[in-house]
Amino acid sequence: MFADWDNYQEEDETLEVVKRYREMIANNENAFFDLYEYEFIIDYFVEQFNFKDAVSAVNHALVQHPYATSVKLKYIQLLIETGKPGKALGIIRNIQEAEASNYELFLAKGIALNLTGKFREAKSVFDKAISLSQENREEVAYNIAQSYMQIGKHSHAVNYLQLAFEINKENVLVLYDLALNYEKLDIPDRSIEYYKRYLDLDPFAEHVWNNLALLYSSIEDFTKAAEAFDFAIAINPHYFSAYFNKADLCIFHNNISGAIEVYRELLLQDGSNTKALSELGNCYEESGNYPEALIAFDRAITISADCSDAWFGKGLVYFRQKKYRASITSFRKAVGFQKANSDYWFMLGEAYARSRKLDQAIHAYSKAAELNPLDFEAWMACAQVLFRKKRIGEAINMLIRLYQKNHENPTINYRLAAYHAYQMDYINAYKYFEKGLKINFQEHYEMFRSFPKTKTIPAFRALIQEQFQANPAIRKIK
Repeated sequence: MFADWDNYQEEDETLEVVKRYREMIANNENAFFDLYEYEFIIDYFVEQFNFKDAVSAVNHALVQHPYATSVKLKYIQLLIETGKPGKALGIIRNIQEAEASNYELFLAKGIALNLTGKFREAKSVFDKAISLSQENREEVAYNIAQSYMQIGKHSHAVNYLQLAFEINKENVLVLYDLALNYEKLDIPDRSIEYYKRYLDLDPFAEHVWNNLALLYSSIEDFTKAAEAFDFAIAINPHYFSAYFNKADLCIFHNNISGAIEVYRELLLQDGSNTKALSELGNCYEESGNYPEALIAFDRAITISADCSDAWFGKGLVYFRQKKYRASITSFRKAVGFQKANSDYWFMLGEAYARSRKLDQAIHAYSKAAELNPLDFEAWMACAQVLFRKKRIGEAINMLIRLYQKNHENPTINYRLAAYHAYQMDYINAYKYFEKGLKINFQEHYEMFRSFPKTKTIPAFRALIQEQFQANPAIRKIK
């Protein structure tokens, strides 16, 4: 009780000091503040992420207290925080000799060195900070670990976290970061160990149960993963990440009904969660229950008319039912709200193609390929519609662009062979067909089915006979 009263008094005192400081700045006055008061002011602005005013307070403090090392150290920390480690090192050099026993200065120097890529020098400086700190060694080791985590050196972070752990085995911040870093290092057993230690101290930490569940999933211990998700949900029924993760686990095991149950539980807690409604709709769509899928998607759209996932889901349902006009309307709505989503554009192209609106299909497929150059299906589909429009030269040019990065793909080679054949360019047709046979002999049957005229080309039949003679194990074409 008395500790709380002291905290209230300290907070009131800080706010009063900040208020007087602001009045001084606003009135362009030159009031005097004690050193400890400036430290309160600077810390207040830093906690508010107001670095501009924090730096201004540092400058005012140094005018009144030019030899105050504590203020200079806060300025160094501010420079590091705002991405100016080089400038911080310059100030450190000026005061290091006078502060040769100040562990905080060496800690700040090591962090700045890490940020400038001088890792070996930083390690030496950090060790100096550790040796100078006595009562604060655990905190110093933890802060050093944070510095290494910031630059992605997780094995170094673990070394200092282990030092902090040896000093205090019940620091949950240390335990959490040990678990996190071992996870980054792909050592799941150690990560699980420290998450469990954390939960021994704080069994009601739902986010840790969730993290532990994800780890169990990564090592394919799905029973323990489900149990851990259930603990997270039981502790906090509004911890929605655990619901989504558990549902993903169900879907991974093709347990769509289980995922539906999870989303229903979530919606009991938050009936207006449009993401959950959209995912529920997706599960119903996946299971073929189209009426329930549409109900879920419509609920999401009623709550948020710009819910692109729900519009896209409706489009998929209509597409599966071959209601292409309705699917086009829904896909266009989805694209309107998310113009940079290549999946939305691709399915819009599919719906247009099924509706024989080929020019619109070409536009949609092209947009999908532009947004995601690695979308193989979009490139192939666009080329095929161009072929259907008898714009065979454009179809070939499109596939040539795809071929440049996928020249060992048999489908592209066979498709290029067919398109060139329809152009009566038999030299190139022969070249791509021969390469397709070498990559995947069996796939040429698919080309003959899709492009019947190619089956009668003598050069193609001759190449097939050559392949058969060279390798009798393959099946001879009839």
